[in-house]
Amino acid sequence: MRKSVERRIALLWQHSYRTQYRLGVWKLRYGNIAFYAVLILLVSASAYLSPVLQYALASYYSTGPTLDSLRGLILNVGSALIGAAAIVTSLVMFAMQVNIERMPHGLFRRLSSDRKLLGAFALAFLLAIGVATLSTFVDQARLAQVLLAASWAVVFILICFMYAYRRALILINPLQQLGILIQDTRKELRIWARRAKRSIPLLECDEPPSSTSSPMDSTHDLARTSFFQINHRWTNGTKRAIRHAMSFARRYAEQGDYEVSGVALNAIVVINAAYINAKGKTFYANNPFIENPFASDGLINDTLEHLRQNVESGIARRDEQQIEQTLQAMASLVRVYLGIDYSSPYASKSHAQLAAGYLASAVQSVVPHSMADVLLEGQRLMGQSAQYLLAHGDPNNIATLSEKIALIACTGYAKEDYRPVTMEGMNQLSNLTLDLLRSGSRDIHFAVGEVRRDVAMVAKLFLKVVDTPLSNSHSTFLGPYYSSTSTQSLKVRLTELVNALSEAQPDNADAQTVIRNIERWAKGLYQTEKELLLAAIEVKSHFTFDMIHWITGVTEILLAVSNAPACDHSTQDELRKHAHWLIATLTWIPDDKETVTFVENFQMTETLFEAAVNARNRGCDEIAREIGESLVSWTFKGGRYQTGWGVLETGLCALTVFAVNGGDDEISRLRVAVVSRLAGQAAPEHEIRDRTARDIRERAANLYRPGHWSSRIEMAIAQADHEKLRPLLEEIANFLSPGISRPTPTV
Repeated sequence: MRKSVERRIALLWQHSYRTQYRLGVWKLRYGNIAFYAVLILLVSASAYLSPVLQYALASYYSTGPTLDSLRGLILNVGSALIGAAAIVTSLVMFAMQVNIERMPHGLFRRLSSDRKLLGAFALAFLLAIGVATLSTFVDQARLAQVLLAASWAVVFILICFMYAYRRALILINPLQQLGILIQDTRKELRIWARRAKRSIPLLECDEPPSSTSSPMDSTHDLARTSFFQINHRWTNGTKRAIRHAMSFARRYAEQGDYEVSGVALNAIVVINAAYINAKGKTFYANNPFIENPFASDGLINDTLEHLRQNVESGIARRDEQQIEQTLQAMASLVRVYLGIDYSSPYASKSHAQLAAGYLASAVQSVVPHSMADVLLEGQRLMGQSAQYLLAHGDPNNIATLSEKIALIACTGYAKEDYRPVTMEGMNQLSNLTLDLLRSGSRDIHFAVGEVRRDVAMVAKLFLKVVDTPLSNSHSTFLGPYYSSTSTQSLKVRLTELVNALSEAQPDNADAQTVIRNIERWAKGLYQTEKELLLAAIEVKSHFTFDMIHWITGVTEILLAVSNAPACDHSTQDELRKHAHWLIATLTWIPDDKETVTFVENFQMTETLFEAAVNARNRGCDEIAREIGESLVSWTFKGGRYQTGWGVLETGLCALTVFAVNGGDDEISRLRVAVVSRLAGQAAPEHEIRDRTARDIRERAANLYRPGHWSSRIEMAIAQADHEKLRPLLEEIANFLSPGISRPTPTV
């Protein structure tokens, strides 16, 4: 019962909150309309009831002295209202001008001569004079009309005072001032756009239309371009508005009022968007071969230069929030400039690239000043800008931003406080890689290669940082790209993408494009991954674990993509070739005892076996055979030493069960491989061979082990055909050491 009552009370509160919200929304939308409607209704009602009021007043003011007293009252009230209007006007105007005296001169003049404010005061004066004048119209026949007019005049004077007061508050509110600035600038730009449109008939050239058209043909508005060139001062008002907004941003940031400074920077973005809309199809992209004087835009250059100076001002004062807000404004301008119409589908987004360059340089300028949070935000904004450039333009346009992200991420090597910057940089490079693979472009070869080299540069440099077994800093800070355990890593997201490709129809054009992009990304991937693997092994980093599982995981992903229904035969062959080259990088691991022991800590034998089985399960028998040969190589490479991991025994058991599951041909290949390896100069010593043979015979005698399997190899042995597996294991043991006796099988 108590819970029921509490639930009902909670529901009543929720209904009250919902009602308050709806009333607030209604008031915001229709409050002014409702107020004026009620006011008009009251005026109309008073006019309708004036005969009744006239009758009542005529009976009271029936003599001359009473009329004179009424006349004097109205005159005194009118005179007092005139004085009150003068006083209120002086006080409000003085207070407003004091509050806006530090504004830029042009904006100060605009606000101090606000028409609505001055109009309200003028109306109050006129109404006050009207009230005083009504005293001359007092007579027996017009008492109701005079009193109603005087009363409503007083009411309207009070309304004018309240409106003027609220208007003054609006004018001294910096947020409202910025809104007025944006509104006036938009209005001015619309006026210029209309003028340009009206002048087009006077500036158009009388040329016959071309009989043939091509997508390469330009569709620039030449008449509009000519108009803006003739009236080259048409942007003066817009430039002045941008300077005023920058003045707001700088001044309020110095005062610590970051809400106003953020709105001021956003105003600059809005003004630029209005400018682009007004200019229309008169933008020209940069041509790498021919200089185009129309490609440079003065207003855009001024805007970016103002923002650069604001960043320098923030750096000088070590104002991190001011810098971050300015960087966010630059990133917003990148998105705005991507909307510029260059009148050609093949034109480069040169102004957006210019803004992205300013953004990257601004972030880079923060590096020497120990502002890790600013660098983190800068990395995110650069990554987002690169993604927008990729979505709207040529994939090659992101190469510069990718390089800058990588360079800034490298700062984690020099300074420990900047290591989160390295992690964020790897995260952004991971996002760019995935976006390139999902891109609809057919030519990502250069861009994806640059991103891959940038990733390798950061990883190689960061591997020089001293790592400890407990901190695992290499794996942690390089994890957004190379981790196999994080749910946000590139490998996990690639797996989700491949699962979607596996469900796509064979004629799905988007899936075919993504598959081709994956093939281009995988081309040459083995080179950087081999270098990183060897570098990680050299410094004995736990990152070796990530690299081994990254290589095998990406190999499996490439094989899965090659089996997708939308993958054609040519791309399938290329993907499997790249997978083969990638998994072959594991054969480059040095064969000294220390390295073998270190690498086997990360279950190298188990990993190779799983990779071979996965390849066979996906129908890639040739790749599975190649991985099996790599497993043979690793087994005898690591089996030469007493590492404590039993590499020789584990590897031979894995190879045996792999061969049994593969058929008689695989069994024959295994026999030949084992015999040839044992006959070579790098064969294990007899003591190791004897002990391994004894362990293998013991394992053959006890193939089935109930319970939880500790590894994939144990599970495969338990599930294999024991009638074939046991004699093959004994045969392998005889190859190793024929003289060791066979143990008795246990039941």
